Amino acid sequence: MNLWVALDWGTSNFRAYLMDNNNVIDQVSTQEGMKFIDQNEFEKILIKNIDAWNNKFDIKVIIASGMVGAKQGWIEVPYINSPCDIRNVNFKTFKILDDANIHILSGVSQFNPSDVMRGEETQIAGFLLNNVDFNGSICLPGTHSKWVNMNSYNIQEFTTFLTGELYEIVKKYSILNHSLNTTELDDEIVKSSAKLIIENPSFISNKLFEIRADNLLKNSNQTSNNSKLVGYLLGIELSGSRTYWEDKDLVIIGSSNLNKYYELILNGRSNSIRLFNSSDMVLNGLSFYKKSLNL
Repeated sequence: MNLWVALDWGTSNFRAYLMDNNNVIDQVSTQEGMKFIDQNEFEKILIKNIDAWNNKFDIKVIIASGMVGAKQGWIEVPYINSPCDIRNVNFKTFKILDDANIHILSGVSQFNPSDVMRGEETQIAGFLLNNVDFNGSICLPGTHSKWVNMNSYNIQEFTTFLTGELYEIVKKYSILNHSLNTTELDDEIVKSSAKLIIENPSFISNKLFEIRADNLLKNSNQTSNNSKLVGYLLGIELSGSRTYWEDKDLVIIGSSNLNKYYELILNGRSNSIRLFNSSDMVLNGLSFYKKSLNL
């Protein structure tokens, strides 16, 4: 067996996979993401979480992607500047345990306009593993949703939207928190709310407050309110990212729950839409970099 560890260490979560070549043998997932731990705890947490694998197999290679390589992460790995070929990402290597090499991959930066990504480039590489000639747009929905213009392995430009984080802030800390006591969604309300804001982005602040007013005056239900919030925030993102998806070939890489709403809203507006799971693409991407960077 050719065993190694693929490590997806982000802002919120730690995910490690014991790999035999490109096949998953075992996995560990915890909520020990970057924002929950001190900088000097990274090595201790990694060793704790993969200790059983190391004791049994004597791990030699660990390849890590995500916020673990950020300034507030374990060790900062400088961005590669775009436009760029994602096969040429930066990485830093150092030893842990007795003789295991951990290779931490960089993210990608953009100077005009200013933007950054860490981890998403690995998902993109995972998609390109079997789609080398892709020429179009890739959407990576999430806390900080990314829209990327790709030509084969080359990132031409990208744009980030704070959609997921705005949802959490508005839901928990704004006046709307009294009207949003559910996680349930109505798909049709999400779709219609998004379409309204795509075509009328200047209404976003007004429509957000209207959720509160409807709740007070008409006793609107919590599912409807939450669906409008999600739809409005997706709408403002999609209004701003129109050049990436309108009449373009679009790939969406995210969780199945997020993917379906982007597809629901954009169906018929893009030339084509293909959906991929982000966890699968991370593993593909780490395998891609293991080979392309000779790790």
